[in-house]
Amino acid sequence: MISSLSALMASLLYLMSTYYLLRCIRDTQTTSRSLRRPILGVATFALVLHTISLTLTLFTPESMIFSFGNGLSLIGWIGVFALLIINLNKHTEALGIFIFPLAAMVTLFPQFIGDFHPIDYTLGFHVIISIFAYSVLGLATAQAVLFSAQERRFQRRNLSNLIRALPPLQVMEKTLIQLVVLGYVILTFAIFSGAYFIDNFFSQNIAHKTFFSILAWLTYSLFLWGHFQFGWRGQKAARYTIWAYSFLIISYIGTQAVYGLVNA
Repeated sequence: MISSLSALMASLLYLMSTYYLLRCIRDTQTTSRSLRRPILGVATFALVLHTISLTLTLFTPESMIFSFGNGLSLIGWIGVFALLIINLNKHTEALGIFIFPLAAMVTLFPQFIGDFHPIDYTLGFHVIISIFAYSVLGLATAQAVLFSAQERRFQRRNLSNLIRALPPLQVMEKTLIQLVVLGYVILTFAIFSGAYFIDNFFSQNIAHKTFFSILAWLTYSLFLWGHFQFGWRGQKAARYTIWAYSFLIISYIGTQAVYGLVNA
C-alpha cells in the first residue's frame, strides 16, 4: 500500500515538474528564472517518494527482487538523480523534458508488471551497476539528441523556445562528453563484474545480451578514442552516442524477451 501510494504521488510530481518545465521553455524571457526552483524542487520531492516506492519493491533482508518493471523504474530513478546532481553546477534542467515524463511512467511499472525474480545481493550488485550504466548513458543520449537539434537549428538560424532554453553549445557538448565518459567507465566495470559473477552465460540465455553490450562498449570506445585523438565532436559525437545506446537498449529488452519465451 505504501509503495503504491508513494509511486503514484511521485509520478504526479514528475508530471508537475514536466508542466513547469514546459512553461519555462514556452516563455524563456520572463519565467525561466522564477520556475527553475519549482522545477528542481518538485522533482527532488518526487525522487524521494520514488526512492521509498522502489526500495519497498526491490529490497528484502534475504535478497533483491528484480523484475522488468522495477528495473525500468530504477533506470528512471537514476536518470532523475543524475540530472539533479548535474544541475548543481550546470543549468541543464531542459533535459528533464525527456527524463521527467519517462520517470513519471516507469515509477508505476513495479505496481503493474510482476514476474519478480529474487537474486542474491552478490549478483544484485552487478545488476545495479549495469542499470547505473544504462541510466547515465541514457541521459547522455538525451543530451546528444538535444545537442544535435540545437546545433542544426543554430546552423539554420531557426531557434525554437526549447533551443533558446538550452545552455550554450559549448556547455552542451562538454556535458555530453562528460556523461559518456562516466557512463563508459561504469559500463566497463559492469561488463567485467558480469564476467566474474556470471558463469556459462550461453546456458543462461544471455549470450545476445553479452554480444550487444560488448558491441555498445566497442562503439563508445571508438567514439572516445576518436574524440580524444582526432577531435571528433558535433553531429558525429551525437550519432555515435545514439548508436551505442541503441545497442544497449537491444541487449536489455532482448534479454527480457528471451526470458519470456524460455519461461512460457
